[in-house]
Amino acid sequence: MTSNEIIATCYTYIHSKDLEGFQDFTKSLILDTEKAKSVSWDYIFHRVYLHACLKGAESIASWLQVTLYPLLPPIEQIALRQIFPYGRHLMATAKRLEELRRAESV
Repeated sequence: MTSNEIIATCYTYIHSKDLEGFQDFTKSLILDTEKAKSVSWDYIFHRVYLHACLKGAESIASWLQVTLYPLLPPIEQIALRQIFPYGRHLMATAKRLEELRRAESV
C-alpha cells in the first residue's frame, strides 16, 4: 500500500468522522512492520492531520496529535510541529463554517 493510498483511506474515515475505524486502520498499519517501513509517516501525518482539521474532525486530529505524533522520530517531530497552530486555525474556521451552514438552513 502506497502513502497516497493510505492517505485516501484515511480521508474516507475523516469524512465520516469515524474515529474507531480510523484508529483500527492506523494501528493495523503500524503493527504491519513491512508496511510501516515502506511509507513516509511524516508525509502521511502532515496530510491527514491537516485534512482532519480542515474537515472539522476534532477527535481524529486530537488523536493524531496525542497518540501518533509522539511515535515519530524527534527530527520529524521538529519538522512537523509548526502545523499545529495552522491546524487550530483550520479547525476554528471549519467550526465557523459549520455554524454558518446551520444558521442558513434554519
